[in-house]
Amino acid sequence: MTLDDEFGLQEVDYKVHYDQFAAPYADNPNPANVLFFENQAKEMHVLGVSHALDRLTTDALLIATGVKLTTQADHFLRYGVMRRLRLMQSAFRAFRRTIPPDRTAPLSLQQSDDTARDLNAIYINIIGILDNYAWLLVHQVATQTTRSAKKTAIGLFKPALRKDEILSARLAPLEAFEPWEADVKKRRNPAAHRMPLYVPPTALTPEQLREFEHFEALISTALREQKFDKMAELRDAQRRLGTLIPYFLHDPEEDKMPIFPTLPQDIGQMILIGRLVQTLIRDAAVS
Repeated sequence: MTLDDEFGLQEVDYKVHYDQFAAPYADNPNPANVLFFENQAKEMHVLGVSHALDRLTTDALLIATGVKLTTQADHFLRYGVMRRLRLMQSAFRAFRRTIPPDRTAPLSLQQSDDTARDLNAIYINIIGILDNYAWLLVHQVATQTTRSAKKTAIGLFKPALRKDEILSARLAPLEAFEPWEADVKKRRNPAAHRMPLYVPPTALTPEQLREFEHFEALISTALREQKFDKMAELRDAQRRLGTLIPYFLHDPEEDKMPIFPTLPQDIGQMILIGRLVQTLIRDAAVS
């Protein structure tokens, strides 16, 4: 039995949705049809992850109000885990409203800023919530030896918790997430320490680039002539040029990453880990 089977959270796995909605049409000779069904799979994946994130947040609230926690564990649950979950809910909801899987229209400047804000909030909080879960386990379940360890030694994927006499067997399923944890840090760490994530607002063909520059000249002329209504019309037309390329990145010189399924898949992996930890906290309280 896999972890997602155990918790009934297969919906956070993109492959499940792809196999159901897109795979049967992968050999369709019409590329537009293939793209349509792939977008359907991505949209269902996004919805599944969103619903699972809502349930994880509700479950955390039930633990906060129904499980007897130590003072320190309660602190990390309320002000770490739950706060980060709500931030992630808000950011993911806003992001998917602006950029659904089938969007091709370029982003406005404001939309570009908003999606960058939401992306960085999501990735910084994905790693932050894993740290909060580690400290929740330390203060609620772990041995005194682990509680006395250096702060830098605490983490879900660090030896202190994985070798803890109480936690080692219960955290064994985390081994399956080790490759993902290393991979997601490639997206999070530069955002936290070097360059923030962003979605390029548009991609222009050479012809569209020439048209963009022509609009720029017309806008400058309208500004000099103080024809502000005309300038606004030209600017709106200029913004409609190009196509959104559904990728995100840190640096234009680096490899770009597909928004879908990468973003919801990363949130989904965090959700599976969260359910594991929250179930462990509840089971430990019962025992």
